[in-house]
Amino acid sequence: MRMSKRVGSAIATLVVAVNASGCTPLLVGAAAGAGAGATAVAKERKETSVPTKVGTVAVNMLYVPAKVIFAAGGAVLGTVAYVASLGDGHAAMRIWRPSLGGTYVLTPAMVEGRERIRFLGS
Repeated sequence: MRMSKRVGSAIATLVVAVNASGCTPLLVGAAAGAGAGATAVAKERKETSVPTKVGTVAVNMLYVPAKVIFAAGGAVLGTVAYVASLGDGHAAMRIWRPSLGGTYVLTPAMVEGRERIRFLGS
């Protein structure tokens, strides 16, 4: 029971931090992008094999949450850097750009190695 309270407290703290950082619209956008990416995967070329499509969905079940959590952490840390540096946008952007950019949803072409996966943004 104690562990579930700790996990609940950690999640509540993360939610409050994300809301305080003003990144909620960004995370909602990331979730919407994940849905759009899933649609793109479904519409991708018919030549893609069924095992590749199934594998892509399975990999995305791990990859998408990891990427969103990484982006949320970067959003919060970038906000902390912005506040700690007394409004220096360059300091915040050095954290925000790599953590918030990049690929949020993998496609079969990425899984097959035909397209590049960019976990970090540029």
